[in-house]
Amino acid sequence: MEKMFGTERVIALIDMDCFYVQVESREDKTLRGVPAVVVQYKNWKGGGIIAVNYEARAFGVSRSMRGNDALEKCPDIRLVRVPESRDKADLSKYRNAGREVIEVLLSFGAIVERASVDEAYVDLTQIVEDRMKDAKLERVDISKVANTHLAGVPEHLKSERYETMKDWLEEVESSGNEADKRLAIGAVIVEEMRAAVFERTEFRCSAGIAHCKTLAKLCCGLNKPNKQTICPQSAVPRLYEDLSITKVRGLGGKLGDEVMTELSIDTMGELARVPKNQLLALFKEKTGHWLARLALGFDDEEVND
Repeated sequence: MEKMFGTERVIALIDMDCFYVQVESREDKTLRGVPAVVVQYKNWKGGGIIAVNYEARAFGVSRSMRGNDALEKCPDIRLVRVPESRDKADLSKYRNAGREVIEVLLSFGAIVERASVDEAYVDLTQIVEDRMKDAKLERVDISKVANTHLAGVPEHLKSERYETMKDWLEEVESSGNEADKRLAIGAVIVEEMRAAVFERTEFRCSAGIAHCKTLAKLCCGLNKPNKQTICPQSAVPRLYEDLSITKVRGLGGKLGDEVMTELSIDTMGELARVPKNQLLALFKEKTGHWLARLALGFDDEEVND
């Protein structure tokens, strides 16, 4: 039987910001601070875009375009072509750069699972527990989480990052909520990790910190680039309310479509209101249980090194 987890774990997703462009920018410093994209080695219509930096995104350039489209949006954009080897794309320098990042993360003693060239899941649970045993660590100072945001914040407060985080940290301290304290300490560690990655590799990254992989990935994309977001369990209802089911890890394909069709719903907030017995009646037992827990913000998948 699969092990079930609640809020005892601290899981992070580290996502390298427009990584292929960062790798190229480390080689060619003139790419820094200017609109740039990395395109596939085949040059039809300028080549398919596989990475876009934020300077280029400001001109409306996206990965769904080709190089020629990007030039129309931004005539000064720099197009960097993926290296070619034996008539095929050679991605080895990007993979090697990704390994550099993994080595930095591993140096902290965490369990690290490489999810792709530019993403890694990190289980911080034991490191957090070790820090919590330190008698001097009574509270998390906001200066230690200077680039951290809180998920599930009402729209009108999203620009008030400092005050929102300060209030949350004070509430964590006064309430004695151990699960949230673990996340706060995890956020401090991830700030340290991201700083170490930049110091040792020159690469910037964003991160999500939560109690499971699914929520870590979801909140990672909320504040980018070069920022991180905490998702306490109390933030799940607001995070889920208008979130499309297909945006959730594991529900982006056939299963997600099936869930929306069978239940006539579109959002995770709606899924959270579906009774568990209805899910078990409509789907296979394992899938029904998984959906019921996911709808509450729980995901039992472990980080595997």
